[in-house]
Amino acid sequence: MGKIINYRVVLYPAQREGGFVTTKFEIGSGKTYPSLAFQADSVQAMLGKVKSFADAHNEGCRASVRCLAPRKPAGFDKATEDLFFHLDKPPLTVTA
Repeated sequence: MGKIINYRVVLYPAQREGGFVTTKFEIGSGKTYPSLAFQADSVQAMLGKVKSFADAHNEGCRASVRCLAPRKPAGFDKATEDLFFHLDKPPLTVTA
C-alpha cells in the first residue's frame, strides 16, 4: 500500500471527428464541468477511480487529472496524458 494522495479530475466534452479527437471547453464562461476530488494510494487506483467516474458520466469526454500533492507519483504523467472515454457515443444534443 502506497502513500495516500489527493487528486481532482474534471471531465471535458470530447468526440471523434474523422481520425481526430476534439475536446471542447469554454474558459471564463461560467460553465461547469463534472469534477470529482478523491484520494488514491497508487497510480493504478487513481486510474480506476477516474474510469469509474467517467463511466458514470456516460458521455464522450477527456479526463483531466490533477495531482494535489507536492510531488507527483512515478508514472503519473504517462498514465494521464490521454484519458478519453466513450468516444464511440454521439454527443448529447438538447432539443426544445
